[in-house]
Amino acid sequence: MTASTDVDPTSSYLDAFAAAAAARVGVPTECSIILRNHHLLDQVASSSERAARCDRAEVSSGEGPCVVAIQQLRGELVPDVLAEERWPEWRAAATEAGFRSTAALPGQVDAETTVALNLYSESVDPWDRDILVRMDRFVQEVAEAIRTRGLTA
Repeated sequence: MTASTDVDPTSSYLDAFAAAAAARVGVPTECSIILRNHHLLDQVASSSERAARCDRAEVSSGEGPCVVAIQQLRGELVPDVLAEERWPEWRAAATEAGFRSTAALPGQVDAETTVALNLYSESVDPWDRDILVRMDRFVQEVAEAIRTRGLTA
């Protein structure tokens, strides 16, 4: 699987999911997708370049909210990026990109593959419970699409 900055049908397909997620949220949000396949992380799609940069920082450092969500198979919410101290490389990328909040929501594709949808906002804590539940359902759709289209090779 190649990163979303490469032009290929898989990344274009997943970029469409990232853009659709951003449109569904209802508050200004940028979205990106990280895929873990056989313990390898890859930033595979994004609705914007600055969200992709944040995810690439996670992939390169091996730590961040998305990585935790994938590892623990549970959502990870960062209401205020400036108050977050756990992941310095990711925090620096998110701050430089102008983001103040993030949420990472995982979806299980198969035994070896997990995907995470990452929400980024310039506002502090912009997503209510209903939005996060709706986005959790959406990431399950993304996982199903990856599984049925065989995009984990």
